Parts: sequence; structure tokens; C-alpha cells
Amino acid sequence: MPTFSLDDGFHDASRTVPGKRMTPPEVDRPLLAYETALGICLSAVDRCVPEETVDIAKSLGRVLRQDVTSGIAVPPFDKSAMDGYAVKQDDVKSASEKKPVVLKVVDEIPAGTVSDVVLRSGEAARIMTGAPLPVGADAVIRLEKTESAQAGLVQVYGKVDENNYVIYKGQDLLPGTRVASAGTIVEPALMGIMANCGVCDVKVSCPPSVGIISTGSELVPPGTRLQGGQIYDVNSYLLYGLCAMAGCDVSILGRVVDKSCDLLSLLNSHSDVDLLLLSGGMSVGDYDIVHETLKRAGVEEIFWRVRIKPGKPLFFGRRGSALVFGLPGNPVSSATNFYLFVLPVIDKLLGKSSWGLETGYAVLGNSMLFRPGRRKFLRAKLRRDGASHVAWVLNEQRSGVLSPMVDADILVEVPEDARMVKDGDVVKVYYL
Repeated sequence: MPTFSLDDGFHDASRTVPGKRMTPPEVDRPLLAYETALGICLSAVDRCVPEETVDIAKSLGRVLRQDVTSGIAVPPFDKSAMDGYAVKQDDVKSASEKKPVVLKVVDEIPAGTVSDVVLRSGEAARIMTGAPLPVGADAVIRLEKTESAQAGLVQVYGKVDENNYVIYKGQDLLPGTRVASAGTIVEPALMGIMANCGVCDVKVSCPPSVGIISTGSELVPPGTRLQGGQIYDVNSYLLYGLCAMAGCDVSILGRVVDKSCDLLSLLNSHSDVDLLLLSGGMSVGDYDIVHETLKRAGVEEIFWRVRIKPGKPLFFGRRGSALVFGLPGNPVSSATNFYLFVLPVIDKLLGKSSWGLETGYAVLGNSMLFRPGRRKFLRAKLRRDGASHVAWVLNEQRSGVLSPMVDADILVEVPEDARMVKDGDVVKVYYL
């Protein structure tokens, strides 16, 4: 399970004066295209997290690191799918309500037992759902088509139904059948199938470790009385939830004011994570000190700034084995960067067979105008209209307004050069 911890060295923004950046930002640097930046992030993942073996009861939501095959036939014998009577088909092919067939009952077979009777012509065995068919039987007459006659006899009022009410040996799975591949997320149905095959434990990925740092002299923890100019720290909890849902072991390392020395101290005390996520201070303002502080902390910059909206001031780098993301302070921008870049990296670290949000296409339900130049990812709501899926872009798209994110279940992608999208256009969507 993810761990929730807040570093004891939390700095109180109300008592510390922020510091300006020491070097001017390189604002003339070209912005990376979305696909280029994503490709660089994924290329930087040169390993998977370690694996561990767990009981299948503890595998829910985990990522398989092995193929799972059935070592047995499922079911392991021909079994009854109904309560009724095991019979020979030829004995009852002429049975009807007006002219029932009378058979001698020679055994009763509950589930979990095996009959030692060999069924002969003119005989039947009372059988329960899930019980093995006796030797000689090739069909089951459901109980509703029978009636007990005198002692030891049964009247059959209908012939065998098309499916015989028999589940044959191996009809579900044959020995050696692969039921799941490495990279699959274990869901409840798969847990049941693995148990059905007799699998008791599986190899899964260990959760990647993620550390979260929020920066900003205006930030205070929820529950604190707000003073002038202060706001509550949103990103620590937003990113914690996103990472935990992605299968990570998450720690909130702390929040710091806009002072390079404070951030540097916190960075140097936490280096044993797979991913380090920082939010805030990544843009070009006088007090945006995170970018230059990361360099002072020994983080190798791989890229900074992407041609998307929201989320342009994305930083990506590496320090030792840890990958480092610097995310914008606006919560919507931070969440968008997470979905588009951080989540695919987490998925690859976990060894998943596919990375990032699932995508598809939908018909747009409303029209919007844009200023071209950056790829847009718009918060939207997906609704079904007959046979079509209709994407309704939410009216509020400002990156500092978080509440519409609760209603959104998709992101709508708009190309960089688009000045308008119209009602009825087919658009690419990312499922949240």
C-alpha cells in the first residue's frame, strides 16, 4: 500500500521570505513537441522495478511479471451444469409430457463425490450441480423435466436439451492454455481464473517509489488558518492520489518556500526513490527557483518546456537512478503533465504491456475557438448519444481552476495549428 508521510522539516511559508532566482531563464529555447517529449521520457526508462512473488489473494491491481498458464484441464472432469438426473441420451429421446420415460434410479451424486456406478440403459443417477457425471452417462435432464415415480424410479417428461447440461472436461481451459501474459494488470476475474487453474502465487512488480515535493511560499497545509496571500497546498495531495492509483508507493517529502537553499536541502536528503515529482516554480518568474535549484542538486536536465497547453513548463531530468519531473504549480497543468508524461513512465517501470491513458475517438458536441501554436488537452465529459460517443468540452479550461477536473472523464486533444473545433468533428480523446 502507498505510504503517506510528511517530512518533519516542513518550512512554514508565513515565517520565511522567498528568494529570487539567481540566473535568468532561457526563454528563447524552442519548445518540444508532445510526441518528442513523451518519447524522450519513455526512452529514459531503462529498467523495470524489481519483482516479488505474492499470494494471488494479494495480487489484485498488481502487474504480472510472468505468463500464467493452466496446469490442468478446467473443469478437470465432465460435470453437471444443473440439478437433475444423469442419463443416456438414447434412453430419453422419445420422452414427452404425454408419454414420459421411466428410468431406474441407481445412485445419488452430490458435488464433491465420484460415483462408482456404471450407468446402463434404462438407468439414471440423481445428480447435483457441479458433480462429476457417472461413467456411461452422456447427458443431464434438469429436475424440472422429471417427477419421482414409485420408490427407485423417475419419470422423464422431456428429451435432452441442446447443451445436454454437461460441462465437458477442458471445455473452459485445456492444460497449457495461457490465461494471462506478463504485463497484465490483475483484476478480480483473473484472480478467479488463476485460482481455477490451481495457481496459488504469482510474480508481480514491486510498487515504484515516488517522492513528492510542493514548492511555493504561498502554500500551507489544509486545516491551517489562511493568512494574507496564502492558499492551501493542493498538488501534494493531488499527485499523491494520482501516483497511488497508478500503483506506486508514495511519500510526500515536504513543501518548501521559494528559497533555493531550502529546496536544495530537502532534495539532498531524499535521493532513494524511483521517481521524484516537484510542483511549482518551473516557469520563468523571478521567484521560480526550482529549475536552477535542480541543476545545483546534481539533476541532469534532459528537457524543459513542451509545446502543449496546459502544462508548458514541464521539466524532465535524472539524478542517479531517479527520474525527476518538475511540474507546473497550477493543479490542472500538474495533473495534465502527470497523465501525459508521468503515468506512461510509471507504467513502463511497472512492466505493463501498454503505457499511459487509453485513447479513442469521439464526436465533438460543442464548438470552441483557439489561438494556434500549442497542442491543447481540454477537459471534457463523454456521453453516449445513440450509437455514438459525444465529447462535451467543459466551459472552464483555465489551468488554475481545478473543480471541473472532478467532472471530466476525458481529455480532448486539439492539434497545434487548429483555430477552431466544431460540433460534429471527430476528435482524439484520452480516457481519465
